[in-house]
Amino acid sequence: MMKHNLTFPALTLAGGAAAFVLRLLQVRTGFEAETGLPIPGNPWGTALIVLLLLLAAALVLLARKLPQESAALGFPQSFSTSSTGILTILILGVFLLGASGLLDLFSGLRSGVSMPADTYVVTADGISADGFSAKEHLVLGLLSLLSAASLFPAAAACRRPGSHESSDTPRKTVQGSLLLVPVVCFVIRLVLVYRVDSINPVLSDYYLELLALVFLTLGFYRLSSFAFGAGRNDLFALYAGLAVILCLAELADGFGSSQLPITLFHAGGAVTLLGFLLLRMGTPIPTGRTRRRRVQPDEEDPAASSDNS
Repeated sequence: MMKHNLTFPALTLAGGAAAFVLRLLQVRTGFEAETGLPIPGNPWGTALIVLLLLLAAALVLLARKLPQESAALGFPQSFSTSSTGILTILILGVFLLGASGLLDLFSGLRSGVSMPADTYVVTADGISADGFSAKEHLVLGLLSLLSAASLFPAAAACRRPGSHESSDTPRKTVQGSLLLVPVVCFVIRLVLVYRVDSINPVLSDYYLELLALVFLTLGFYRLSSFAFGAGRNDLFALYAGLAVILCLAELADGFGSSQLPITLFHAGGAVTLLGFLLLRMGTPIPTGRTRRRRVQPDEEDPAASSDNS
């Protein structure tokens, strides 16, 4: 028997949308306008934490129920589809990651140049409005572009030939090392982001960004494990789902052109992992149970006859 597990991505999207709304309300009402310090007892901030904990518990319970039989199929077999819609979502996420990298490169190259409004202005000490130096922007841009470049062939390999195509058409393959490139890039990005955020005494100002990066890294790490024959449906779905929720919530912080590269990065990471999650959950997964046909009174049981022989 085959079944689809679309409840998981549906809960992920709904939870991410709710987290985005609560975070947006917290950003607009939970911090003092003059100092940026948090207002004690803000209900939206408390509600957001409670929601994230409840979503994490729900995803853990759902992930434990996912069957593991098909995880050994590897990559891209475990993520193959002929649906152009899901593949479009996946490619869109990769494009957003690449766009964030281009904007980071642009920000780094334009260091020291005065620009209108609140765009990528770099102060006299070489630090931009988001806390990164020009060199760090260049590094972040290269890391995002490397991640996008490595994910393009992985996304293309997930395309299954349609019914109108010859079954003899060779399947595209992807090396497992390519899927490790985003993991390494995200770890380096996490270190750079932590260096900037760690000097901020307001934990509620940046904890979502750090958590989103952590679970993005874990999600892509568990994705790469399928290419090495060590894939697990439960861990991949759990980390990917939490990453999507946290990235969607983090988008509420990104209003302002100086935050555009960060916003595109989180949007790209969320959409890309959501695409892979839809592919994994949308691919028919065997439950490992087969129903035995009931033998009629005047009919001989095939299993018994084979045992007698």
